[in-house]
Amino acid sequence: MTNSTVLVGITATFVGLTALLVVAGVVVNPLLLAVAVPFGVAAYLMWFHASGRLRERVRREADRIGPTERERARQRARAGENRRDAYRSAGAGGRTGTDASRSGRFGNGSRDPRDRAPSTRAMSEREAYATLDLDPSADRETVRSTYRERAKRLHPDAEDGDEEAFKELNRAYEVLRG
Repeated sequence: MTNSTVLVGITATFVGLTALLVVAGVVVNPLLLAVAVPFGVAAYLMWFHASGRLRERVRREADRIGPTERERARQRARAGENRRDAYRSAGAGGRTGTDASRSGRFGNGSRDPRDRAPSTRAMSEREAYATLDLDPSADRETVRSTYRERAKRLHPDAEDGDEEAFKELNRAYEVLRG
């Protein structure tokens, strides 16, 4: 005996009870008609499920909604990959794949660490608060919310994103978070 056979049997039982209650409601007491309504609704829903129409309807709805949800998931995955790539390149001194692979020890086009741009030096707490435009007495939640708000605006994938400003913002947040 399969689940659908059991479901059809239960549905038939509910249909029988509904018919019996409707007849008893007409003959004996109209109050029984109010009791027959929930049995009739339950019988209809079970029949809808047993006939496979519920599954078809759910599948159609999923097909109608599904592609946009799947596309959103892909976009989130791509954004996550881009974010990881940005953090990796920022960790490598702002250099990307080919530049980083060519760098050697003070030769072959690499630079002396003392010649680095001032943006790669250690940032003080005061500078970090200034980068976030916050008062040094700001609590952690304020720092976090301000960082998130500005990160959305400055992120390189955003319309008006600025990669250098985003890196600076991340450095400031790392100083204040740590």
